[in-house]
Amino acid sequence: MLCAASVAFAAAPSFSHDEKPIATTKLGRDATSTAPIVTKFDITRPNNDANKLRFTLNIRNNTSKMLELRFPSGQTHDFVVRDFAGTEVWRWSSGHMFTSVMRATMIKGKSQASYAESWSTKGQHGTFTAVAILKSDNFPVESTVQFILP
Repeated sequence: MLCAASVAFAAAPSFSHDEKPIATTKLGRDATSTAPIVTKFDITRPNNDANKLRFTLNIRNNTSKMLELRFPSGQTHDFVVRDFAGTEVWRWSSGHMFTSVMRATMIKGKSQASYAESWSTKGQHGTFTAVAILKSDNFPVESTVQFILP
C-alpha cells in the first residue's frame, strides 16, 4: 500500500521555535480505522537552531497485535527535499552506506516507531517539497509535504 498526501504550508518570516510542527501530513485513515498502520509526517524547527528543519515520520501500529515491518536492506527510511522546480536539493541517505542484508522491525500493538533526521536550511529560500519514505517491503509509505522558507 503506497500512500501519498500533500499539505501546503506558508510560513511567516520567522518560524515558531517551540518545536510545534510547521507542516504535517497524516496518511492512510484516522487512528480508529482498520488500517494496520497509520503514519504522520511532521516538519519542525528545533528550539536551538534556526538553520535546521527536523523531519519525523511516525508509524503507528493500529492493531492490538505485534506488527513486523520488513526491509530489503539496512535502510529503513529516507527523507528528500525538492525545490519548486522539482530539483532534488537534499536527500538524507545520500552519502550513507547501508547493509545489503534484509532486516525487520517489530512494533507492539497500539505502539509506534519514529524515524527522524535533520536538514541544514542555511542559504535556502523558496517553496520546497519534502518527501518521507518508509522503505518497508510489506508496508511501504511515501508522504509529501510542501513548505516555504522565507
